[in-house]
Amino acid sequence: MSNLNASASQGAPLRAQQHQIERALAMARMFVALVALAVLFATPRSAPPYADLGRLVAIAYAAFAAMVIIVVQTRPTTWIASRLTVHVVDIVAAAALTVATSANGPFFILFLPPFLAAGLRWGCRAAIATAFAGALLLGIGTSVGEMVFSASFAPHDDRTAQFFVVAAAASLLIGGSVIGYIADAVMRLCIESVAVTSMIASADVRSGLKRTLGSVVQSLQKFFGAERVLLVAHDRASDKAFLWDTAPSSQVTGDPIHCVQLENGELSPYIFEPHAAAFHALRQRSIDGARFDVVATDANGARLHAESWSLPKELLAAVGPFSGVLAIGFDLGREWTGRVFLVNPIVGSNRRRALSVARRIVQQVGPTVHNVYLTRRLRTEAVAAERGRVARELHDGVIQGVMGVEMEVAALSRRLSREAPHVAADLNRLNGLLRREVVTLREFMQQMKPLDLAPDQLVDTLADFTQRFQRETGIATRFVTQLDRVALGPHACREVARIVGEALINVRRHSGAQNVYVRLASIDGDCQLSIEDDGCGFPFAGRKSHAELEASRLGPFVIKDRVRLLGGQLNIESQPGQGARLEIAVPLSTHAIHA
Repeated sequence: MSNLNASASQGAPLRAQQHQIERALAMARMFVALVALAVLFATPRSAPPYADLGRLVAIAYAAFAAMVIIVVQTRPTTWIASRLTVHVVDIVAAAALTVATSANGPFFILFLPPFLAAGLRWGCRAAIATAFAGALLLGIGTSVGEMVFSASFAPHDDRTAQFFVVAAAASLLIGGSVIGYIADAVMRLCIESVAVTSMIASADVRSGLKRTLGSVVQSLQKFFGAERVLLVAHDRASDKAFLWDTAPSSQVTGDPIHCVQLENGELSPYIFEPHAAAFHALRQRSIDGARFDVVATDANGARLHAESWSLPKELLAAVGPFSGVLAIGFDLGREWTGRVFLVNPIVGSNRRRALSVARRIVQQVGPTVHNVYLTRRLRTEAVAAERGRVARELHDGVIQGVMGVEMEVAALSRRLSREAPHVAADLNRLNGLLRREVVTLREFMQQMKPLDLAPDQLVDTLADFTQRFQRETGIATRFVTQLDRVALGPHACREVARIVGEALINVRRHSGAQNVYVRLASIDGDCQLSIEDDGCGFPFAGRKSHAELEASRLGPFVIKDRVRLLGGQLNIESQPGQGARLEIAVPLSTHAIHA
């Protein structure tokens, strides 16, 4: 097989398919041997030149075919290593039976199963080599037969006999080439279908888009034997672009794929003109190393004239050193468009065929990945809609009801303040409890509301959080920042906002503070967030790192978990009775890519 096939010849599905092919070939071999045996025994003994030898060969071949069936059924693993030996026996048996019954006899057709087996096992070239071997054996056998059994072997004159031998050899070459080509094409399609099925099977809505893309891209990387894969996707609706990048195949440790959101102008190096459905560029030897031999095809598989192509320098810098790159364009509905880049793939000598295979795989797997994306988005929107509905129900129902009770209690307390001061005091205490419960319910309502933040919305959202907190609790709260935009992805922005909200809730519930300061800055490649209050502090004095807080089981657990999931660091400085400060650092280099 070609290098492209060989790179995909691993995995249980393909091994099972190979075993099924070998079982079919074994059954076909047995059928051919039995038919040949029946024909030879039904033929008069005086008809073929040496029919007795043919009968012996047919009996031995039938016994061999039966043994092969047993081995294929009982020891499939051992059988894979013995295919070449069996193939040689098939060719020799076909040549012996053909020579024994004359070159123009009916047993000439026995060469067709070995041709088919060679094409299915090793490709078209192996089938052509089998045809050459069969023609050589047929010529040698005929020559030996003429010398040993010249009286009975050649009933025709020498020219007629030579014509039959030459015609038989030519027919073997033609038949071997045709059958080998068809079998090789069928096997390639089978391998391609197995790869596509495996990629589609790895798409799981529950695992999310990132893991689905990771497994699909890794399968594509293994199928083509590529060192690295880059996937560039552009969302037409939001005009956002993302780059998914796999680690080199020899350096896969931890997360095999990561994503970065491309800024304005960073998409053009990947989606450049002229636009082709697929292209393969091989680096040529030159002084600057910027010359490429490019083969490109359009959406219909027709070859494009790519002599004038030049790859953008930004793409060469992003991909890094490479000898060849294969790119496939894709369009997913009206939303997504992009390209997949395979770095240093194994494509064999037929580059155009490799482009067609890659384009078909992307076309078949792409809609499945798109469905995972749509399903996840629909699920997220459904959850957000339900949370919004619950929040509205809290606001319009429970919160309004509790506020009404609070107002009634306050009015009753004022009426009884002179007549029953002790009852009024109890009512005032109850009124305070109701007010705190209203604040708690509002905080819970805010947490229930869907929060989808872009990098340019985080600063305004945090300012709104602090203003609302001061308005509802009476605690003086200030938000200090010099940033207009934070270079974090939506997920990280949402988590940072939740951390601030959780910290403010903790201040109200536990600290007894009168003043709170929330600061946001970007320092040394980190998004630095601090929340400081003048309350009672934590039950320790001094400064503790994230690891020390985990070891001593101190600090706010929810905030610690959120910071840990972001890959950040939490430090707490506390002075009991004087206040505390939470310092949170989220690395921009990591979370600018979690788009």
